[in-house]
Amino acid sequence: MKKKQLLPFLAILFSFAIAQAQDNLVINLVDNSKVTVAFSNIQKIMFDNDNLLLKTVTGTENSYLIDDIASITFLNNVGIKEFTETIDVNIYINSSGEIMVETPHQIKQLTVFDLTGRQVAITAQSKLNVNFLTTSIYILQVVTDKGIVSKKFIKNR
Repeated sequence: MKKKQLLPFLAILFSFAIAQAQDNLVINLVDNSKVTVAFSNIQKIMFDNDNLLLKTVTGTENSYLIDDIASITFLNNVGIKEFTETIDVNIYINSSGEIMVETPHQIKQLTVFDLTGRQVAITAQSKLNVNFLTTSIYILQVVTDKGIVSKKFIKNR
């Protein structure tokens, strides 16, 4: 991959890793050394010509020549038990224009996000009026006493 193509790819890769709640960035260099940085310590990731620049919250700036980078990997926290219980949630929009949520678990909060990630509605009930929304695809986040479930829904009227 050419360097001009690599930089946008790396930018997308970093964004994806952060969105997936990865905890550490590991830069493996061609000399077999590696640098591990916690995402919580990274203030800014920049690309300057042929360099990857990392600025930490303490103000330290580290620069890595892209040609010296063998690979970049991302790591999750070690020792955190993965949540494997299934949370049953059914949603539908009734004739009154309300999203209805059915689950055997206690609902703590319903939040609707548009496709840009902007929060457009929130409630602590098991139903939510969405008549004011425009025709589009939305994400409903259901917070229950057993965990969080996200469901896609289409508002078409």
